[in-house]
Amino acid sequence: MEYEEKTALLAETTSSSMTGTSFTAYGLQPAEFTKEVIEAAKSQLYFLNFVRVMYAPAGVKDVVVPKHKRYLGASGVTYDTTEATNTDISATTLDSYDSVTITPTLVQARFAITDWAARTNLINMLEAGREELSYSIGEKADKYIATKIGDATVATSTVAGAQKLFGGDAYSDATLALGDTISTEMVAKAARLLKDTKCYYWNSSTFTPSSGVKNPWSNSADDPFVLFIGPSQEETFRKDSQFVNASEYGSNVIVQNGEIGQYLGIRIVVTPNLESLVGTGSAAGPDGTNVASGVVMTRCIMCKPKKACTFVWGLEPSIETGRDVSRAQTVLVLQSAYAASVIQSDSVVFLDVADY
Repeated sequence: MEYEEKTALLAETTSSSMTGTSFTAYGLQPAEFTKEVIEAAKSQLYFLNFVRVMYAPAGVKDVVVPKHKRYLGASGVTYDTTEATNTDISATTLDSYDSVTITPTLVQARFAITDWAARTNLINMLEAGREELSYSIGEKADKYIATKIGDATVATSTVAGAQKLFGGDAYSDATLALGDTISTEMVAKAARLLKDTKCYYWNSSTFTPSSGVKNPWSNSADDPFVLFIGPSQEETFRKDSQFVNASEYGSNVIVQNGEIGQYLGIRIVVTPNLESLVGTGSAAGPDGTNVASGVVMTRCIMCKPKKACTFVWGLEPSIETGRDVSRAQTVLVLQSAYAASVIQSDSVVFLDVADY
């Protein structure tokens, strides 16, 4: 009885769920129904191609990722400059390592398709259901990663972290105005911020050096800098001759989903899965400040991707098909478990810009 009460609340796909748009027909004016379905557009997967992906085996709840916070360097190690005479050489505390714990979370979804709905419809309902679930979990995971990196801990006056740039003369999401769009100058500046050991934060409207020292990330061939932008930013770049003239690949590099080229050695990926907002004056942007009414903004991300984020599959997506005879229906169930975490927050730069 408990099972019946719970399942009765779940949405079922019946013969009336997918009837399509009604039309008027007459017996002597025949209609032809084509079997080819004009598909909806699919958003591709982008972030999973670049972040570090791990797999938790059965029986494992947490995945602990060790990380090297930062090399101690010349200033972090104590050196003696005089000969030791009956004394020990000065000792330095080795405390430059840490760890991040990632705990995959279960997600589940299902379709319940009645036999009559499957029998009386032009569409192969079971095949359509599988495709919908498969696409949905992929997009869900990709948007999750975009938001996770977009929520990386930002730099403060004393701690190195993710740095923020804003379009035009803005210094927060609330001060973005129409026209504060992305520029090639911002790309160059973001790359410089990643490479430098100096870290900057916003002290009100002033871009100020932090006392925190960051890692000097390099734009290496095995893990290059990647700039994730939205379609509006792609349009801006496509109209910029400086970008267009430098965005062609001159090698046999594998081009990932959404890539439109590279600029200053940075791979550029276009994705609709970034955090984006239509400002209302009372809706908070990614930085927590309210975006001005009428301003459409996007949080673009430049990062050293495999250092920035680790994604863990606790259970790779799987779809099972089963029969519920008492309800004369076939059930499609998707199960998955995943989680991600930012590992090195100072390997991320946010570029918050207006779309127009």
